Amino acid sequence: MTISRSLRILIAALSVSLVLIFAGCKTTPEPEPEETPAVEEPAETTPEPEAEPVVVEEKVPEPLSELDINAARDAVQRANLIGANSYYPSEYRELVAQLNAAITLGDTDPDAARSELLAVIDNANELYDKTLQARKQEYVDKFYRGDNALSEIDADNFAPDAYTETHILAMETVELFDAGQLSASQAKADETLTAQNRLHYNLSENIRYIGILRRDTENYLGDAEDNEAFIYAPDELAAANEYYFDGISAFRSYDISESAALLTDAKRQAVLAARASAVRKQQSETDAMMSDTQKRIEAASRLRTLNTEGTVNEARPWDGEEFLNTNPLVDHSKEIEAVDIEDAQLRALNEPVNVDSEDVPEDIPIKDSDTQVNADEQNTDYLAFAQTLWEKGVTSRNAGLFDLAKDYFRQADAYIDVYEANAVSQTYTVVYREVATDCLWRISNREEIFDNPYLWPKIWRANRRIIQNPDLIYPGQILAIPPK
Repeated sequence: MTISRSLRILIAALSVSLVLIFAGCKTTPEPEPEETPAVEEPAETTPEPEAEPVVVEEKVPEPLSELDINAARDAVQRANLIGANSYYPSEYRELVAQLNAAITLGDTDPDAARSELLAVIDNANELYDKTLQARKQEYVDKFYRGDNALSEIDADNFAPDAYTETHILAMETVELFDAGQLSASQAKADETLTAQNRLHYNLSENIRYIGILRRDTENYLGDAEDNEAFIYAPDELAAANEYYFDGISAFRSYDISESAALLTDAKRQAVLAARASAVRKQQSETDAMMSDTQKRIEAASRLRTLNTEGTVNEARPWDGEEFLNTNPLVDHSKEIEAVDIEDAQLRALNEPVNVDSEDVPEDIPIKDSDTQVNADEQNTDYLAFAQTLWEKGVTSRNAGLFDLAKDYFRQADAYIDVYEANAVSQTYTVVYREVATDCLWRISNREEIFDNPYLWPKIWRANRRIIQNPDLIYPGQILAIPPK
């Protein structure tokens, strides 16, 4: 049978009531009489004072100090001193502008200005480091350019110690840059580049000097060959060539000092060979001309000549050896070895030449190698002039003036030509014959005369003082017959 919901609620309520009853007193206590509450007099109160309004003071920012500004300025100046203005001009200008803006901001917002100044310091330090690296790279670039230049002239072979020293200095410089030691690194960089430049200059000059020695030696060897040194100065030429090739070999072995010494000796020997061969060749040629002229004069002096009156002058024998005995020939090739070659060349160019030429007739024109004699003066003693000129030639030859001596000998030869034209080897008296009477043609054709009719002009020229017309000669005329 189902109990309704209302009944269940009622039973529950009764159960609770029973529990409360059994848990409490057995009897219900009587209520206590109510006490009349005491009436308290109100206490006197002091009125509280009205609270004053709280004034909150606004915090005033600390103004920007010179210490703050100077710290930023010092950082910027430090970057400037290392060269930031040159290496990174735009960045440096921005940094300066940032500094000035921060200082200006300090008038209105010191805190913001201080913050901006700290940023300036950081940027300045970054620019300093960046510039330091740029300077390091610039130095490295300069060093390698110099090193390449040294390599081009084989500095590592010609001067290995000095070349190695430049690399040691370079490494020390880079280490100082990496350590941030600006002054020390710059000083070391300057020392390195100076060492490179000095090595390059000195080595280049030495190599250039070797080139000059080589060129001069080759030129003098060429002069020696032109003067036929292989004939006139073979020993000097051989010594010059030996020194020259040894000097070239030493240079190729990168020994500049030895090369310079050997090439200097080569140049000295080449100059000696050139001058010795030139002097000996000139002396030999001059002596040959002197000897030929001497023989001509001696031969002519033994001839008879026809004077202006048609009279035959007797021979006047002359011997040039008498003059040579009192004026012995000087061997100038021996003098070359006794003087310094370079000084001797200068002295030879500057020494004045004084030659007495007052006895040379004014009517003797000298034209290079072709000497002519004016034969119009019949009273001129051509043989005497030839002898005098030859003696002057010998004197000039002994003074080392070979060209002048040759000119004297040429003049003497020219006078001998004229003298021989007047020479008489024999005489012939013209004979009249009814058949084949004498004429210059027939006389020249005679066997004891020239045995050649075409040489008749020689007879006419030798006798033109008495023969007006070569077709007209007269019996009884005595004709001078010149030598064949």
